[in-house]
Amino acid sequence: MLIVGAGPAGCAAGIELRRAGIDVLVVDAARFPRDKVCGDAVSNDGMREIDALGAGDAVRRGPHALVRRAAAVFPDGTRIARSYDEPGYIVPRFHLDDCLRQVLEANGARLVQDCRVTELSTEHGRVVGAVAGQHRWSAKLVIAADGYGSVGLPALGLAGPRGSKLAVSTTAYYRDVTFPEGADTSDHFFEEELPYGYSWIFPAVEGVSNVGVYIRSDAYSAGSQKLHGLMSGFVERHADRLGNATRIGKTRTWSLPLAPRPMPLSAAGLLITGDAAGFVDPLSGEGIWQALHSGRVAGQTATAALGCGELSASLRRSYQQSCERAILKPSRRKAWVQSAMDTVITRKLYRNPLVRTALRLGYEHKALEMTKS
Repeated sequence: MLIVGAGPAGCAAGIELRRAGIDVLVVDAARFPRDKVCGDAVSNDGMREIDALGAGDAVRRGPHALVRRAAAVFPDGTRIARSYDEPGYIVPRFHLDDCLRQVLEANGARLVQDCRVTELSTEHGRVVGAVAGQHRWSAKLVIAADGYGSVGLPALGLAGPRGSKLAVSTTAYYRDVTFPEGADTSDHFFEEELPYGYSWIFPAVEGVSNVGVYIRSDAYSAGSQKLHGLMSGFVERHADRLGNATRIGKTRTWSLPLAPRPMPLSAAGLLITGDAAGFVDPLSGEGIWQALHSGRVAGQTATAALGCGELSASLRRSYQQSCERAILKPSRRKAWVQSAMDTVITRKLYRNPLVRTALRLGYEHKALEMTKS
């Protein structure tokens, strides 16, 4: 069994397969521990997946912050807040991904690092392995869990996502950020400068906060500012929070393939999962829970396929339907909310008392959720 990518989705798939006693080879372009550009937010649903994989204790022993409250903040300063029955977490990806990697290897998977898979090999229309430089691997089944621009997309006859199916984001770390509503509060700012997006200030981990902006790619392309300009503008507008803070390191950018992208999630000999499958929440940009959940389902599907000798049409259909129920169907609702939020901001409807009431009710019922509870 071959898995391309040792991020959350690949590790989740590999751990599931190893628990079933299946030989697993995972190939990743990086060397662990490695950093990854991210907002670092892990929902409590995500932590439940991490616990189920056996990495929860290790994650909690390392650097992290708890998120007990969150707020949607509007341009006039209106805050719509909610508390969580179970906290979410802020966990630097340097720590989170390495914890998952350690559990993967502890379960007996073989990991090849510093090795970038450049293409999948096929025979008679079926994926039969992968190529990385001089390396050639054969496998009965391949799981592509290598994120945005996955090598699995050409085997599905697809190019990378773009337009409304892609978002771009930039983030930086700041020390000594002010938290007037409490150090365990995540704030998400919906602003006119970020159509189909938002900006954030997350609780500090060891004194350092993750701050960033997120915007849908089509809206970004239609605008006049670059990401670093959007980030600088956000910092300037919120000098009460960030004016005395010190940036640690550079601002960094990344792309997020958004759900729901109508696409097949498998081909003969291939399953695609996590960010590679375009599973990122279009409203919040959350992708870690989706990666962990879909990775586990991919691992379970692959286990069943290897048990019966093939990735049958029924197993491929079952995998598609499972991801549809858990990720794609909710994401359609989130995409609708995202569009509605853009209307609320651009038309300044958040000033209307009835709209504020509707927003408050929606947030309390998780329509605007950024971290699940």
